[in-house]
Amino acid sequence: MPGDDYVIGNDPLADGMSLSIRLRRDFTVTDADRLLIAARRIYLELNPDMSAGEASAMVTCAADALFVIVEHAGLLGDATDNRLADRAADGLAVEGWRAEAVMNEPEPLAPGPRSNCLRGDVFALPDRHKN
Repeated sequence: MPGDDYVIGNDPLADGMSLSIRLRRDFTVTDADRLLIAARRIYLELNPDMSAGEASAMVTCAADALFVIVEHAGLLGDATDNRLADRAADGLAVEGWRAEAVMNEPEPLAPGPRSNCLRGDVFALPDRHKN
């Protein structure tokens, strides 16, 4: 509303409040074979006790490859949880996380933090029931 200076996410901090971040990053696969090979190699870096055969069995699809790569980049996973756990002394307790890979997003985000700011709900999932 005009004259309303309320900003979403501008709530004051309060003990016991729950905070969530919904993270969305969009990617385009430019070479599926190379990506799968790289994801399996990265899986072995993250899991040095595994064999190449086990990596091939664990990383078999688009979602597997994407999650391995974003975990290696530090966007999610145990290493990220451990770094965030260090914030407990600052008053922020780490809770759980969930992530979902969405394939063939009809309106991928453009590069840049503000490029889609007027598009509507950039976190709305595509209608999976459309024919």
